[in-house]
Amino acid sequence: MTGGGAAMGSAAGSGDGRLRVGEAVVDLLARAYGVDTVFGIPGVHNIELYRGLHRSGVRAVSPRHEQGAGFMADGWSVVTGRPGVCTLITGPGLTNALTPIAQAFHDSRPMLVLASTTDTGALGRRHGPLHDLDDQALIARSVTAFSETVLDPADVPALVARAFDVFRSARPRPVHLAFPTDVLERWVEPYEAVAPARATPAPDAALVARAAAVLGAARAPLIVAGGGAIDAGPALVAVAEALDAPVVLTGNAKGVVASSHPLCAGNTLGCTAVQQLVESADAVLVVGSELSDADLYNGGRPLACNGTVVRIDIDPEQLHRRTVPDVAIEADATDALQALLALVPPPTPLIPGAPARDGAARAQHLRDLAAGELRADLVPWIEAIATTLTPDTVVALDSTQLAYAAHVALPCERPRSWLAPYGYGTLGCALPMAIGAGVAAPERPLLALAGDGGWLFTVAEMATAVDEQLDLVLLVWDNRGYAQIRQSFDDVDAPRAGVDVSSADPVRIAEGFGWRTSEVDRPDRLATAIRDARRTGGPWFVRIRVPDR
Repeated sequence: MTGGGAAMGSAAGSGDGRLRVGEAVVDLLARAYGVDTVFGIPGVHNIELYRGLHRSGVRAVSPRHEQGAGFMADGWSVVTGRPGVCTLITGPGLTNALTPIAQAFHDSRPMLVLASTTDTGALGRRHGPLHDLDDQALIARSVTAFSETVLDPADVPALVARAFDVFRSARPRPVHLAFPTDVLERWVEPYEAVAPARATPAPDAALVARAAAVLGAARAPLIVAGGGAIDAGPALVAVAEALDAPVVLTGNAKGVVASSHPLCAGNTLGCTAVQQLVESADAVLVVGSELSDADLYNGGRPLACNGTVVRIDIDPEQLHRRTVPDVAIEADATDALQALLALVPPPTPLIPGAPARDGAARAQHLRDLAAGELRADLVPWIEAIATTLTPDTVVALDSTQLAYAAHVALPCERPRSWLAPYGYGTLGCALPMAIGAGVAAPERPLLALAGDGGWLFTVAEMATAVDEQLDLVLLVWDNRGYAQIRQSFDDVDAPRAGVDVSSADPVRIAEGFGWRTSEVDRPDRLATAIRDARRTGGPWFVRIRVPDR
């Protein structure tokens, strides 16, 4: 059981085995949940969360801004599959991190946010204490699975268990726990973990049988896989091979089926022609995807599939949203796909003498359609980057023109290797997400790509990359401002305003942070610069001077 009696004590009381609440929280997370890293900036109001780090062997990574902490935790989570943990101060610490918390929410990724808040005697009273918010938990509630203020220290084990139930057995999303400063200082017995209350839903056998019958009888089935399938790659590939069905990936699923696999149609769902073929297929299997506006990028029109639709999702609400299925299976993607695989017959010729389904050719056709929509001037740059990638490279992308082409054209061979702001579409995430990935897996090559505008959103995190001694190559696509927005002004015949901004000399800025640097203006030189950076190691900044269009 927990230390229910949470009386205040003096420092002398620490000799009886009790811990302050902040220390006890960290101790519980490290001992029972395997937490070994936190991202955040220490301050007067959250020192008690930091007090226990050394004792528990938990590593603290300090960004230069709490937004960086959130993005680092998100990148760490993508690579590890475990919740990234943020330790934040009261008020601005939490509000500074809301953007990356919202990104993790929209892209269905786990994040545990531990933040101090105003002491219990001042909560909601508007007495004007430092960092005061009327209700900090309420502010975070719209972008979290749940957000609670911890008033009773005895509630901590149950709240942490509830958070990990979300992370492990439901649609993963951030959780925020706010600790009043006086609560963090109270003394408790070391916490013991509470048993999980939630089990992962098992696939319904009758629904799986219906799905297998529909998909097995289809002449030209297609599979659409989203971020909910990120850990289901082997089962997904096995089902695709059994059906001889191309797999169209959303951005959050990139790498779940290797780009080199003949049935991988790539991250092409945003291509209009690909959407039309998905809609015309006689059977579509959707695994772990919202089929959201951000996935389709088609003006908000849902997929209107003419054939039978089978959806697999751990989120029961998501199963019937937008594109309504004929068969809806609430389950973990791996469990459902394995059950489906046991019942799907291997593809056979549907017409005597004709080939069965020809999935590889259809996948190639889908890739060709998407490639045909790329800006021609961007393709050589993508091809240059592709020549430098290894199968274990982690790629982090910001919102910038070259990244938009990379989503479609750059290969990815492994899951949990592709980091990007899909659901929320923010700027500034590539650098800190790459840092979080590097902290999680320092042995893996790191490549980040940002525009010169978005890079400046979190430029201070260049200092964190140096602190962490990361072998990170950051490419900055320098088109001297917000070029995509310039184009958007032009598209609607509006006079440009606020888009021609500049960092003046980005190379000198990078050098000031202690990075090695280079500049290129041709694709072949870009490939050379990346290889040189890899050989040298350490943080390396490559400025790409974009020719005027």
